[in-house]
Amino acid sequence: MIKNASLFSVYKALLGLVIVLGWGCGQRGSPTGGLKDTESPEVVKSYPDSLGTNFNGKEIFWKFNEYVKISGLAQELLISPPIRTKPTIKMVGKKLTLKFDTTFNENTTYSVYLGKGVKDLNEGNPLENNLLVFSTGDGIDSLSFHGEIYDGESMQAMKDGMVHLYKNISDSTPLTEIPSYFAKIKEGHFHFTNLAAGAYKLIALVDNNANYLFDLPNEKIAFIDTPVVVSNQQDTNELILRSFTTPDNRQFISSKKCDFNGQIKIVFKQSVKEFDAQIIGKQFKKDWNIIHWSDSRDTVTIWSTEILNLDSIQLAIAYDSMKDTLFFPLFNREKFSEQPIRLKHNFKGMGNYFKKPFLLTFSQPISSYDSSKFILQSPTDTSFVGISKKGENIVLTKQLAESSNYTLQLLPNAIKSIFDVSNKDTINLKFSTTATDVLGNLSIDYNFKKASPNGILQLFLESTFIKEIKVKQEKGKLWLEGIKPGNYRLKYISDADNNGKWSAGDYWKKQQSEMVYWYSEPINLRANWELDVNWELIP
Repeated sequence: MIKNASLFSVYKALLGLVIVLGWGCGQRGSPTGGLKDTESPEVVKSYPDSLGTNFNGKEIFWKFNEYVKISGLAQELLISPPIRTKPTIKMVGKKLTLKFDTTFNENTTYSVYLGKGVKDLNEGNPLENNLLVFSTGDGIDSLSFHGEIYDGESMQAMKDGMVHLYKNISDSTPLTEIPSYFAKIKEGHFHFTNLAAGAYKLIALVDNNANYLFDLPNEKIAFIDTPVVVSNQQDTNELILRSFTTPDNRQFISSKKCDFNGQIKIVFKQSVKEFDAQIIGKQFKKDWNIIHWSDSRDTVTIWSTEILNLDSIQLAIAYDSMKDTLFFPLFNREKFSEQPIRLKHNFKGMGNYFKKPFLLTFSQPISSYDSSKFILQSPTDTSFVGISKKGENIVLTKQLAESSNYTLQLLPNAIKSIFDVSNKDTINLKFSTTATDVLGNLSIDYNFKKASPNGILQLFLESTFIKEIKVKQEKGKLWLEGIKPGNYRLKYISDADNNGKWSAGDYWKKQQSEMVYWYSEPINLRANWELDVNWELIP
């Protein structure tokens, strides 16, 4: 009996184990899986072999240690020197094949780079160390050189484009021939390998139409005036390129409009230095217009009361030695006499330093104002405020107090425009000034003797442009009082052509873009600080 009981207990235990196992197998859920595959696929065989010689085929292939997929390979694939027709790409199992319909050049070393166009099938890990070098001759070219490339205006490292080398060093070569070699730009650097000794023309190009030619006016380019000599003795560590897009310097009228009778706007392609406008067939005893220019002087607004009763005008304009005649219909345009005067001020947000001028700007030119109808209110005072007219603005002449809230009242008929429009109702403008202890002062002593005494000094808060001054002397000082705390940066443009702005280069004229320099580190201005900065620029 005891033996039978023992056998029965064992039977029960085994039966329970089977039930538990069966229950576990019946549960639904996702398998936990193993460790994530982080290893890239590897090449186990290639044809031709890496550093192989005397290749004369029309087909290249790679075999991998695992199944892979191609992703964007047509864009990632680089062959240097380039082949004029793109190969056919075929992927079967673990084998990738490139088929060419033309033969390779004789006695030439080629480099084939797959980029990130080949990835493993499961996790998408890209193929690494995939540069295949081979030669159609008896030996492998082994010379190399490298350099750096920056955007000429910002001096930020270039991230796009290619650097081209040409055996034909004539100026027209980049327009008519594909390069002999090229290297991809990566974070401002480029590196050529497996080059033959010789002298090469060098350009960098952001190729907008992907044809390896410098044949579009808006393609960014960088170049070196003289050929680059590649040899065992050549040291190119100091080779630095500055890229630019050749500007379209044509001057013409890009748009014109007359939305309101009494106002004409003309937009030019470039900034305008000299300008004159006259109405054909009309004579006036006094100036017939008021002219306002945009800050960049590429847009002019012409205001006039003399044209209000005309159905149309022909406007003869002269600008920078050019002439044109413009026609404007006026009979069906809106009238300024039916438009209220809108105004805005310059005390917006933080940084309203109480010592800076308070400016009012209007939607119509102001012909007159009544200073007795400008009232400034603060929590402690109400008074008539002194004002003056400065160009198209009205300026408060009263000294403001720091850390105060204000309301500026314009009583009815305080202002009148040239179109006889006045404010019918009281206008209330609320603004405030910031406390001194939340702002800072910045003093910049500069010395540009070793760069160029003629240039433009610009100040940026992070990436936001704040202010600039035209530098006409080797040494000087820029004083900024009551500005926001933050990280400021200084930029200096060597204005060689003295046109008041950065000028790009011109490949065909062998003209480089103007030099740009940045102060070496951010300037950290804290609240309630007065910071002195000395910048002696040494190129």
